[in-house]
Amino acid sequence: MDFKEISLDGLTPFAKGATGECYRIEEDKIVKLYYDGFPKERVLQEKKNAKTAFVAGISTPISFELVFADGRFGIIYELIGAKTISEVLQLCPHEAEEIGRKIGILAKKLHKVNVNDFDFPKSTEKIAKSLPYAKYLDGNTRNNVEKFMLSLDMCQGYVHGDFHTNNIMMVKDEMMLIDMGSFSIGSPLFDLAVMHFSFFDSPESCVGDISQFNGLTRHVREAVWKSFIDEYFMDSSQIEKQEQMQTLDKVIALIKLRYEVLYGSKASEDYCKKVREEILVKFK
Repeated sequence: MDFKEISLDGLTPFAKGATGECYRIEEDKIVKLYYDGFPKERVLQEKKNAKTAFVAGISTPISFELVFADGRFGIIYELIGAKTISEVLQLCPHEAEEIGRKIGILAKKLHKVNVNDFDFPKSTEKIAKSLPYAKYLDGNTRNNVEKFMLSLDMCQGYVHGDFHTNNIMMVKDEMMLIDMGSFSIGSPLFDLAVMHFSFFDSPESCVGDISQFNGLTRHVREAVWKSFIDEYFMDSSQIEKQEQMQTLDKVIALIKLRYEVLYGSKASEDYCKKVREEILVKFK
């Protein structure tokens, strides 16, 4: 695919994320410009992810051209002019339960989409790449983790991969997913695990009452999570829900393992110690 060169002279970013910045380039369009050095292959993958999701009926902004500006790659998207769910909850904390229910509906809709293109990474791939760096794992524990991930790979559904309230927009009365860079195939429990991690398990959510990650109080996060889970498993029996929640607990532990490997230097020694102890207990 060709990248069209554009100029951003006189423009300043209106939003910044983990992988890039967003600039408004037209009345109804923005460009997501990735940081210097961000791999071209990952930009191409995100473009494919966004197109596949949109064509499959998943509510996400339309992606347009691939672009190049100031030595950096980018993708042009439609401007949806909306607030993130985190921002909505900060303004309307009393709507936590209803918003949690709607997020549950959004997740169910995503996870029920029929997969017609299997040329995507496995949801376990990033964790698998982190395992060699988890030196504290003994042979038996490592083997159990790998077996568990193989069981998750048996699921063949679309997974957003970075499913949390900063990556869900409220467009009028409709919720829309953004940031499709981690779109993958695997167990839907990965999306639930990432949301739980963002609410309760990241270092940013473990300090004080208000999360530094999404700006939400613990009370609001707990209300959203309960309503979300109740809606997501509404059609499951109590036994099925219990089994899924037990599996989810182990997926959350793996999300924490990957975080500790990648960003442990930014977290407290106590946080890293607890993550390691949890892995050793749950996968012994």
